[in-house]
Amino acid sequence: MKYAYLTLAAALLLTSCGQNTATEQPAAAITPAPTAPAQPAVPADSAAAPADATATEPKLEAAAPTQTITAAFDFKPIKDADNPSAKRSTAHLVLSGKKPQDIDLGRFNGKPDVVNAEKAKLANFPADMLMGFRAYDATSGVSSDLAVLNVGGRHLRIVQRRVNEEAAAPGQFETAREIPIPAGTAVTVKK
Repeated sequence: MKYAYLTLAAALLLTSCGQNTATEQPAAAITPAPTAPAQPAVPADSAAAPADATATEPKLEAAAPTQTITAAFDFKPIKDADNPSAKRSTAHLVLSGKKPQDIDLGRFNGKPDVVNAEKAKLANFPADMLMGFRAYDATSGVSSDLAVLNVGGRHLRIVQRRVNEEAAAPGQFETAREIPIPAGTAVTVKK
């Protein structure tokens, strides 16, 4: 009797499962996803034949810089009225492009020495600087360091510090000024 009862319960369970699936949409009635139309055959020797299937699709190109400016330092010797024997220079940041600019960076002792990547690393200049220089005054043992940074392609940041050779550690670079540039401008350094 128990066996018959269990068989009957299993049959009812299977029947009720079959009824639930009857309300569902049959698998054959599901519409298949549309397929792309076949490409027409083009002779292999035809000049108009695309190299591959993606050649017919429009390509998205990376946004090109809106403009390029070239940055360079310009140093000019000046005479110090208070001390004619002292060598001093004015430093300018010259930007050439659509809108040329000549930015006065100030007066420095001696003739500033432009630092290359190796010198910049040894002297702890900012790692992401575009260009920089060091002006050293042998009489005082103090040098002035200046670096130009491109910050997010939106402006050039000029940072400066003073380094006393008797100090245990060099001073920290501080922002002297910021020069706005158009968004997406590529900056190159004139060698």
